[in-house]
Amino acid sequence: MLRAARADYAQRVKNQQRGEIAVCGLESVRALAQARPDAVLRFFSVQERAREFGPLCKILAKGRKTYRVVEPAELEKLSGTVHHQGVVAMVTDAPLKRPDEALLRGWAASGARIVVLDRVGDDHNLGSIARSAAFFGFRALILSDRDHAARLSTSAYRVARGALERIAVYADESAAAFLMRCKGIMPSVGADHRGKNELRSFGLPSAAPPGAACAPLALVLGNEETGLEPDTRAACDALVRVEGSGSVESLNVSQAAAVFFYRFAPPRR
Repeated sequence: MLRAARADYAQRVKNQQRGEIAVCGLESVRALAQARPDAVLRFFSVQERAREFGPLCKILAKGRKTYRVVEPAELEKLSGTVHHQGVVAMVTDAPLKRPDEALLRGWAASGARIVVLDRVGDDHNLGSIARSAAFFGFRALILSDRDHAARLSTSAYRVARGALERIAVYADESAAAFLMRCKGIMPSVGADHRGKNELRSFGLPSAAPPGAACAPLALVLGNEETGLEPDTRAACDALVRVEGSGSVESLNVSQAAAVFFYRFAPPRR
């Protein structure tokens, strides 16, 4: 087991050095092939998956990119996980764009609901949050560039099960810096167990911009252990908590996120 863990780590380092991310798992690779086929650098699958991804392979062939049928052990080596489900696509690990003021104002004018992660540290939580956010109709996900914050990775893509192709992802210097730029443009709510507002009774601004279905909102989620950073808490327009029965101390950040997403989901058109 230790030898396998070392091999997985070595493969992740190798992918990082090449500037690549291995996207694996059926739903994740299907979504990638549909949304961004040109982003795939190389594609590998077991024989029984090859026919389904024939259209992707044709695109790769036109671009003179590699695609091959391989054994499961090779897929495990490429992705660093046994949970590849028979497919691995390599994509560029490109820096995420930073949302500028024009984009912020566009989100605000359209009544967009977006998610801001304040040093959420686990890639699995990032993937789970992205999946729930996309499911409930949130428009974008903002990551933090601060140390130890989760990044787009093989694990994040796999857990998101295609959602990272359905929601726009950006990065900023920090959650606090992003929220300060939102001032006067888009209100923000921080999920915080110390917040004075309780989720079930908390009311969002009801005035939607002309032509929008709802008011815009930036929902902020904090680190798994420490919650929101002090500067992030100070930058939020409101802090909201979820009250439970008391029999369990707290929710995992991805579980709490789903509760907030349900409460603040934009109306379906």
